[in-house]
Amino acid sequence: MNVIKPFYASCLLALSLLTPSLVKANPTASQYQQILNHNLAENEPGVSVIISKNGKVLFKGTRGLANLEHNIALNEQSVLRLGSISKQFTAAAIMMLQEQGKLAVTDDIHKYVASFPTEGNLVTIENLLTHTSGIANYTDDDDLFDKEIQIPTSVDDALARFAKHPMVFKPGEAMAYSNTGYSLLGKIIEVASGQSYKDFIEQHIFKKLKMNQSSYEGQELVTHRASGYEQTEQGFINTSYINMDWPYAAGALISTPTDLNIWFSALSSGKLISKAGYEKMVSPFKLNDGSFSSYGYGLIIKPLNEYTVIKHTGGINGFLAHARYIPEQKLYVAVLANSNHINPISINEKLTARALGIALPEFKKAEVTELQLAPVLGDYRIDENTLRSLIFENDVLYSKRTGGDKTKLITMSKNSFYYPNSNNYLVIEKNSQGQLVMKYFSGLSTTPTEAIKI
Repeated sequence: MNVIKPFYASCLLALSLLTPSLVKANPTASQYQQILNHNLAENEPGVSVIISKNGKVLFKGTRGLANLEHNIALNEQSVLRLGSISKQFTAAAIMMLQEQGKLAVTDDIHKYVASFPTEGNLVTIENLLTHTSGIANYTDDDDLFDKEIQIPTSVDDALARFAKHPMVFKPGEAMAYSNTGYSLLGKIIEVASGQSYKDFIEQHIFKKLKMNQSSYEGQELVTHRASGYEQTEQGFINTSYINMDWPYAAGALISTPTDLNIWFSALSSGKLISKAGYEKMVSPFKLNDGSFSSYGYGLIIKPLNEYTVIKHTGGINGFLAHARYIPEQKLYVAVLANSNHINPISINEKLTARALGIALPEFKKAEVTELQLAPVLGDYRIDENTLRSLIFENDVLYSKRTGGDKTKLITMSKNSFYYPNSNNYLVIEKNSQGQLVMKYFSGLSTTPTEAIKI
């Protein structure tokens, strides 16, 4: 860390741990449970989690209620929506079909979905898998997502609706998340296999691996299904309805942490697809300019200090989820939540840190005036196209990244701030040139991303 100039010399005292250090290893189940108890209320929606290492389950736990109306607690059998964690199943299904010789990831998608417009561009299956196709994301269409998402549809009708969106860039030029791309992958699976997406996933993955509490969500009765909730200023409400015809291969699966552990153990060990196929899934994708995207096939690959993290987050009406795998330790941690007020990433990070013996940064709120904050307010350049702004409005400090929403910050000093319900924080220092540098620490990393004040 750079030496702090005199103006900032005492500002970081409120942040007692800037660099995570080692803590006592081999935590007990009660210590993991304490993390859940400390972060979640017993009488509210909550989480179901699992931690495994080297194939051995270290901890299964829950906190909170599966159903508020009937006061039913979450338990290990509670079934929750996965949202976009479904994408790794879709990607694995594509790899299975490739290994069966029924398709190739280098195929033009028009071999399977001839009518879907790509504006004269060659879009491959691999482009869909890696979100590098340039095909727009249908969930960015507010009119569709707000008004049509409750109405039943067919795969072909949904794709015809998505086809109305123009492409956003040339294939391979960038990575931009596209649920539409994964809906197209679902259709490709159907054409190549001769089965519906639902039947293929349930027969060739869930039944094969004995994932007995996993399924494609429909209107069937599901034993131990958890209800989904949203937190409002008036309290919790039942989440709004979504017809699962729309999320489809991008997010329509439901499961439990126990089943997810079975799943990822099989996937990473070569029991479901070849080890070479799995390595392809967890490899960064090379873009047209030679740079690499951190998104592989249905999975994100990021460094975490001396470790690698293979992960994905899911979010769908009433449910949030985050699952991660640390290959160097064969550590798997999955957190499924049944409310939009819970941050499963933060909880997952806390459990991961405890399992790895990493101490989390400790935050302490401090009252800071607008006058004291004035020198650090303004815009900071992350890259050519992206700024992060610090804004003070109505006695509240916010962070806003280009294209994103304002996010509340809690002050620890006049140059250090943390995000509520998160392990992420910002520290602002002067560099040797006298410039203000915003250092953003996220995901347990001890290496921040930096931005210069403009």
